[in-house]
Amino acid sequence: MVVYLKIDLNCVPCLLNRVRYEIDLADVDSETGFKAMSRALEVLDSEFEFDKPGHVVSSEVHRAVYESLGDGDLYREKKDLSNQVARNLIDEFEGLSSFDFRRKVLASIIANSFDFGVMGHEAELGVEERFREELSVGSLDVDDTEEIRDFVSKSDKVGYILDNCGEALFDGILLDELRDIGDFELILFVRGAPIFNDVTMSDMEEIGLDEKVDRVVPLGERAVGVNFRYLSSGSYDALEEVDLVLSKGMANFESLSEVDGEYNIAYLFRVKCEPVSREIGYPVGSNIAKMSFKD
Repeated sequence: MVVYLKIDLNCVPCLLNRVRYEIDLADVDSETGFKAMSRALEVLDSEFEFDKPGHVVSSEVHRAVYESLGDGDLYREKKDLSNQVARNLIDEFEGLSSFDFRRKVLASIIANSFDFGVMGHEAELGVEERFREELSVGSLDVDDTEEIRDFVSKSDKVGYILDNCGEALFDGILLDELRDIGDFELILFVRGAPIFNDVTMSDMEEIGLDEKVDRVVPLGERAVGVNFRYLSSGSYDALEEVDLVLSKGMANFESLSEVDGEYNIAYLFRVKCEPVSREIGYPVGSNIAKMSFKD
């Protein structure tokens, strides 16, 4: 299933739609917003090449947009909203901690829908009701959870790459489950700088995930997914150390597909767009728990 995910024509309107969304979030004057969009178009023009990975193009565009808009945490209010929705749902489903490994994985993937600014995927609309329904009747469209659990139990070091805020509270429940599976060093990877609704070091500390792991490693400079161009030396070394990487979210899947075969990776994500759907052969909305082994 894992493929090399190059830029797709449909990525362009989605990318620019997110830029427009970020300009709105920044609440800047028209001139500043115009300059940010102009900068995005300039970078897109220079980066848009047939065989270039989509996450690489997206990283360069959004790095330019964030710089144009002042390098702030543009999604701060959305992060807080996501965390509050997640807390409400965890309180409502008191039995989450007693779920088996597979259902905890499913819950964390359903929570991957707490995302903002993805064209055709709008997190604000009925997310709580959808979560309740999917957790009750939903399933994993790709279910390698037994293989993943078995690999975790035999590992000495396991890495876990976080994705979105809100979702990360459900990741915390899954991290507790991992602790019960085996005796290994657990390393948590977070974004090194604000990008989208993704979890940074301060976001992670706010919800206490640092207390559930042995080490927390920032991935490096601002980038979409795991962009090896912008990884810190420490995060690269930590990725090389682990026996298994659990990768949350579609952007991490897209970026790590470039190095498929170099790491043992468990991909846990929701399919949110048509280009990814076409490449992996599962429809938008599918829940994926896929194990990919090192060559």
